[in-house]
Amino acid sequence: MEDQDREHRIRERAYEIWERQGKADGHHERHWQEASSEIDGENSVSSVDHRETASTSGLASGLQPGGTSPGGGRAPGADSMGARDKSGKGVSGPN
Repeated sequence: MEDQDREHRIRERAYEIWERQGKADGHHERHWQEASSEIDGENSVSSVDHRETASTSGLASGLQPGGTSPGGGRAPGADSMGARDKSGKGVSGPN
């Protein structure tokens, strides 16, 4: 079944290429080869992406949702809303 799906996708892509290139006759082999290369390239990228996605936790860093650190406190630099220190001056963040 997978081979039939691949051939169907190649056939559709070759048709799109034929249309995009002005519907000129006599180039079906080139269109088929180009479509085949594109589909096979997409399939190989898709399988690599699937393997990488399956092995990750979904979090990009050690931060938990909401900008907190794993210990529960605010993450460094998480307060970007113009917090003020005890003297009333604006906090500019780490220098």
